[in-house]
Amino acid sequence: MDQRLFSFVSCAFCCIVVAAGCGQTPSSQDIQGSWAEKSAERIAAVFTPSGDGYDVHIGWREPGLAQYEVWEMTATPSRNKLGYKNGRHSFLTFEHEGDVDYVEETTYTDGAGSFSISKDGELVWSDSKDGSKTVFFRVDPEAEGIEAPELAPLALQLCRFIPDHKLLPEAAGYMTEDFYKALDDAFSMPAPEDGTIDDTEWLYYFVTGNGGSLPAYSIESVVRTDPTHALATVGVRDLWEEGGEPTGEKHLHRMDLVLQDGRWLISDFDGRKRDCLALVGR
Repeated sequence: MDQRLFSFVSCAFCCIVVAAGCGQTPSSQDIQGSWAEKSAERIAAVFTPSGDGYDVHIGWREPGLAQYEVWEMTATPSRNKLGYKNGRHSFLTFEHEGDVDYVEETTYTDGAGSFSISKDGELVWSDSKDGSKTVFFRVDPEAEGIEAPELAPLALQLCRFIPDHKLLPEAAGYMTEDFYKALDDAFSMPAPEDGTIDDTEWLYYFVTGNGGSLPAYSIESVVRTDPTHALATVGVRDLWEEGGEPTGEKHLHRMDLVLQDGRWLISDFDGRKRDCLALVGR
């Protein structure tokens, strides 16, 4: 697992900016919330405190493409703005649908620009590298949610720990403690005496059938519902040989994510936590 992938999204909702008209940083209560690109809501900007400045992560994905565009920089306050001169721009590319590993291509590491708050309360990103300006709006924490493309690569990496015929011991490090325990207790139950799987078949076939195929995962969308929770829509098709192309109908699943101790973890999958607790307690 690429730990850097976790580090640059781990505080995805601690959005920090400098208030317009004053040279002081707002309080932690004032900065709660999320920022999204105004025109299409496909770009998410994340500000995390770091020393005297802020680590900034900006993620973007074009729907239908297995590629994510990422900007990272460290910005420091200056004259009611956050300025930076160390911008890093890269592309994360997946070769096939369902891949969990990616190739990273860095295009530059000398980006410069600034962030400021407009009189309308919008976040303005001025990118000196290409001369562009991008406007973001603050997302109401009570809203239903907002697309979070910066979490999609992480969600895809987490898919490898979804139970497929068995529960991997190492999955404990990528799930909440209560969700992993519910799964572990369910998988540890004795099999029926007659050798059948009976009504627990769903436990062994979370995402694939019994025909011998492997799951090929894709992330259809990730929506942030509040500062510490997100919902990922996971697509699954059949993969009959490693390195081959996925086949068959794509089935959609729901993966719940929660931010704990600076890391995003799986907290549920298709509501199976409740099913596992019911199975163990029956």
